[in-house]
Amino acid sequence: MKTPWEKFSLPGDGPAYARGDSAEFRRTLRETFGPLVERVEKWPAGELEWAMAEAPAEGSLTAFFRDLEKRLTRAGSLWIVFPKKPFLAELKFPYSWTDVQKAGLSCRLVDNKIAAFSTRLTSIRFVVPLALRKSRPPTGR
Repeated sequence: MKTPWEKFSLPGDGPAYARGDSAEFRRTLRETFGPLVERVEKWPAGELEWAMAEAPAEGSLTAFFRDLEKRLTRAGSLWIVFPKKPFLAELKFPYSWTDVQKAGLSCRLVDNKIAAFSTRLTSIRFVVPLALRKSRPPTGR
């Protein structure tokens, strides 16, 4: 079985940040990553090499992704956590897996990995496409 840092491709020595409000997200983050990932209320200034965010149940998914896409380094990883299909109604999450994926794709990101986050939550990793990395300024778009 892969370790969490292998499964979620944590950066070696770089900082890793996570932002989410649900009790399940916070608990699983702590149990899975311990001190390897810092939970934050607000994203730190500057670029993010590795970030994990709980998708919001309200508001625009596209606006959510647009904000995060700007913060990523050229080769950064963005993990989006949200309920698995059987738990969408129970967790009052109005978006499907496809909705989340399409919102990320609409912000010029590509999804390249899926990983279970907990029994009821899944995650998708988004990255800047290779073709766009060279033309992307160091501080995002």
